[in-house]
Order: sequence, then C-alpha cells, then structure tokens
Amino acid sequence: MNDFHSRFLRFMEGRYGLRGLRDFMQITLYVVYFLLAVLRIFVPSPVIFVIQWLVIGYSLFRILSKNIPARENESRIMGIWLFKMRDALRFRRADLEDRKRKRAIRRAEREERKRKRTLRRQKSRQDKTHIFRDCPACGATLRLPRRKGKHEARCPRCGHTFAVRCFKA
Repeated sequence: MNDFHSRFLRFMEGRYGLRGLRDFMQITLYVVYFLLAVLRIFVPSPVIFVIQWLVIGYSLFRILSKNIPARENESRIMGIWLFKMRDALRFRRADLEDRKRKRAIRRAEREERKRKRTLRRQKSRQDKTHIFRDCPACGATLRLPRRKGKHEARCPRCGHTFAVRCFKA
C-alpha cells in the first residue's frame, strides 16, 4: 500500500493537482457538475450526461496538467469573473434596497399630504367664520374671512391676487 502511495506522489510531481479553495476554476467546475447532476434528476437528458462527462474530463485534465502557469492563469481569470459577478449582484441588491427606501419615502410623503388635506378639511368644517383656500400660484393654504359672494384675496407669501367665491356667510 505504501508503494502505491509513493508511486502516486512521484506521478503527481510537477503536475497542477488539487489546489483546494484557491483554485476558482476547479471549484466552478465542481459546482457546474453538481448543478447538472441535480438538473439531470428532473430532466433526464443524454445531452446533460455528456456535458457532465466533459466537465469531469476537463477537471481531470486540469488536475493532471503539467502546464501550471496556464492553469493558474485560468483560475485567476475565473476568480476575477466570479468577483465581478458577486459585485454586480451586490450592487443590484443595493439598488433594489435603495429603490425600496425611496418608494417608502414617497409613500410616507403621500400619506403626509393626505393627512394634511384631511386636517384642512376638518378645520374648514369646524370654522364657521373663515374659509380655507389654496393659492393657485404657490400652493399655500390661506385662511380667509367667510364673506358671501365673490371677492379677491391676496396671498401673503407670493403676493398673487386671485378670485374667491363663497356661497354661505
């Protein structure tokens, strides 16, 4: 048994071998093989079977290869590509969270405007001597004396003059 082990070690000298978690290409090949195996459970296809064997064959080729700089370069390129993918997903997630936050802010602003509008309506119903109107120029809410008929009002904020009509005195 010890003889086999020493022969195997001599055979693997100068070869790329298994590099563990540092070899991004080998890890990617294993993940692709596993995903294909799971897919093959649900979709029994000879094409998937052939692709699985090609992935295993390429993985063995990489392990037994003596061109170590080329295998390291492949792993480096795959690592760069995987990190770019990870960063793209992170940015997408951040954009999604940013959009959710902005949507929540807009919703809160809408609710605030609705609350103010309701409050204004309640005030106008309670006050028998005044009416509330919005300035057409700047949107400010004005509290005007309740006078029957048509009269003009001047906005103190922007100075715009506009017609106001009141039916009940």
